[in-house]
Amino acid sequence: MDIFAYDDYKNYVNDWVKEQPKGGYGEYRRLGDAVGLSSTMISQIFKGEKHLNLEMANEVCEFLSLATPEIDYFFLLVEYKRAGTYKLQERLFQRILAQRRHYQNLKNRMSSSAALSEEVKSVFYSSWLYAGVRNLIAVPGFSDAGVIANQLGVPKNLVHKIIEFLIDNQLLKLERDHLVIGPARTHVPFESPHVNKHHLNWRMMSIQKMQLKRQEDFYSTFPMSLSHETAQIIREELPAFIQKIDKMITPSPSETVRCLNIDWFEY
Repeated sequence: MDIFAYDDYKNYVNDWVKEQPKGGYGEYRRLGDAVGLSSTMISQIFKGEKHLNLEMANEVCEFLSLATPEIDYFFLLVEYKRAGTYKLQERLFQRILAQRRHYQNLKNRMSSSAALSEEVKSVFYSSWLYAGVRNLIAVPGFSDAGVIANQLGVPKNLVHKIIEFLIDNQLLKLERDHLVIGPARTHVPFESPHVNKHHLNWRMMSIQKMQLKRQEDFYSTFPMSLSHETAQIIREELPAFIQKIDKMITPSPSETVRCLNIDWFEY
């Protein structure tokens, strides 16, 4: 749901509730628990004439897993509805329109292709979480920051920040009010200063997951002695194997996430 299409925060929340499973049954009660209000008071706010204060609005934004630009806009909608004079309402409404135009312009500036700057790469490859969140969002059912946080075992506010970064740098984009993979593509060439950090991030994750000993995972450590000729053949086969996998992945629908680590070196 695109909050920037709304000028009434109550309509946005009510529509959000309707979009939840079972038509939003029980969501107002859960929202009340999150905000610290009774179900009666929540009903008087979202079905009646009462309004949220900014402290309550902050808790609502947390409950809805809104990103920072959406939170700022939500606060503005609350202030607009709470305004006591027509003059103040008009001033706030102009700010609403300005933020809406800014957001629309930002979406329009998204190009069909984009290269990451070195500054952006230094952040993206600083942690496996950036690629991990991006890949997970491609899987149905993982468009909510809270769900992603639970899956990855990290704080929800950290997921919020990562999603904002990915959107700002076209690694994610909004399409029909849903987050999808953006036009920018990531690849770390051999000569990149980020390549070692990228490999290390995912190998550390692999070591952590290894402790779980899950049947669906596979780990192989295969020290060997062999001829120089056979070693060279295997070295040449590995990139071809990766290319083959890449060609299989491209048309494949996103249903789950995996990481493949292959280490091949002389010792």
